[in-house]
Amino acid sequence: MLVFLFLITIFTKSDSKEMSNNFNKNPPHIILILADDLGWNDVGYHGSNEIPTPNIDALTYSGIILKNHYTEALCTPSRASLMTGKYPIHTGMQHGVILEPEPWGLPLSEKILPQHLEPLGYESHIVGKWHLGFYKKEYTPVHRGFKSHYGFWNGYQDYYNHTVQASFVPYEGYDMRRNDNIDWSGIGKYSTDLFTEESIKIIENHNKSKSLFLYFSHLAPHAGNYEDPLQAPEHVIQTLSHIYDPERRKYAAMVVKLDESVGKIVTALRRANMIQNSIIVVLSDNGAATEGIHANKGSNWPLKGEKLTPWEGGIRTVASIWSPMLSGERVSSSLFHISDWLPTLFSAAGGDVKELGVIDGINQWKVFSEGASSLRNEILHNIDEITGYAAIRIRDYKFVNGTVLLGFLDKWTGESMSCRRKYYNTTAVLNSEVSDNLVRIGFILPTYEKMISLRKQSTINCGKKKYTTCLPFKNPCLFDIKHDPCEVDNIYDRVYNLSDINIKTFESHLNYFRKTAVKPGNKMSSKYADPKLYNNTWVNWGDYCNLINKKN
Repeated sequence: MLVFLFLITIFTKSDSKEMSNNFNKNPPHIILILADDLGWNDVGYHGSNEIPTPNIDALTYSGIILKNHYTEALCTPSRASLMTGKYPIHTGMQHGVILEPEPWGLPLSEKILPQHLEPLGYESHIVGKWHLGFYKKEYTPVHRGFKSHYGFWNGYQDYYNHTVQASFVPYEGYDMRRNDNIDWSGIGKYSTDLFTEESIKIIENHNKSKSLFLYFSHLAPHAGNYEDPLQAPEHVIQTLSHIYDPERRKYAAMVVKLDESVGKIVTALRRANMIQNSIIVVLSDNGAATEGIHANKGSNWPLKGEKLTPWEGGIRTVASIWSPMLSGERVSSSLFHISDWLPTLFSAAGGDVKELGVIDGINQWKVFSEGASSLRNEILHNIDEITGYAAIRIRDYKFVNGTVLLGFLDKWTGESMSCRRKYYNTTAVLNSEVSDNLVRIGFILPTYEKMISLRKQSTINCGKKKYTTCLPFKNPCLFDIKHDPCEVDNIYDRVYNLSDINIKTFESHLNYFRKTAVKPGNKMSSKYADPKLYNNTWVNWGDYCNLINKKN
């Protein structure tokens, strides 16, 4: 097989069009694989030699790499933007996350992605993490357009016993659901394996008369509960002895299991004869949490900051798209925000984006399918008046006013210094499960030389730049992100006019967004959420608390 793969020549646009003959007969199956807190530097195609991700790499090299893909800095805001196509400031999701005992969620007035896809002939399923509210049943997935949900409602869980410890109150309970019902069958089984098995069953049993939307929302590699946050099968951890740091080694094993899952999903799609008519998206919801709460030892190196912060390490994420329909540049430098996935996928499914109403996302399907130029030249990273920061990018420049946690996370962490491995294992990529499946369907893979070239184009090298102090609580900071993606050189005090942009441009755009923002939806924790009241399980307590009041 290895010799055969090395003889394969580079994938061409004509091959893409030939393979897409069946694609246009029915709307494409959409498989959206969302990793949780995966670091920029934790995949091979971004230049890291530390963690083997051969399946993700193989799929990415045969698709399109999004080098300027931006999310929100936290789980809930990112997922809200993904599902609605709107900036969090327009849905009230701009501050923090939905904590376990808090009675709120993504507003029910918002129509989300599966509800938009249903009229186009789609059947939608979600596997894994939700984190958009569950205190009342109507906020949960199967009441918002998904036919089924197997997974958990909260933001994380223990990988084996599937309990969730509340972040700031002493509540703990079991959280694993099959639709509306508690599911106890997975106790003792690894979350990534459970979710992968469920996703495979959905693909195998799918009624081919409809198109499938599978939202596979991983727990991995988010940290688990506090007493044992980093969990992976021991036999996987043992294969990573080249990583010195034992905690980093566990994290790497969690990523390896994530990568294995991607390979198995591609296999399931091929065996079900669905892959020739599929779009597969793999991305992370935000950067890694290297330090701080729910730290997972992930790396965003060489980017500044991490999850929760407005810096590139928190919001510039791993992302790629694969499909036989793609004809765009193999490494896309176009600006892309997580809100763009809704109109982009809706358009790919044959929908008229005008039907989506007023959203912030931009349809970028032609960027991928035809190589068109991106229509996006601005991204509102967020405005969080409670925390006290605002950040926006206009073309090549990023303006940051304020930060989080008094700047505790505003640094460069995660440099790969604890690894013996000094080479990239291209053989593993060429022999991966994904590569095998693509070859089986006649897909022509990139050559070794092209693969290395794509990897080089996807790697961020900051070079040697003079460090210029950025104190965002004292004065705003401004960076030329195109030439300084590591946010080392603050040019705010030196540059007042940038072609047709000046400092007032950023301030006026932020002021415009402030006027359009809705109030944050955050609510105080409820004592009725305590799992002790419900057989030590997390439930939609808002539907039960009136009964509890009557009993008392």
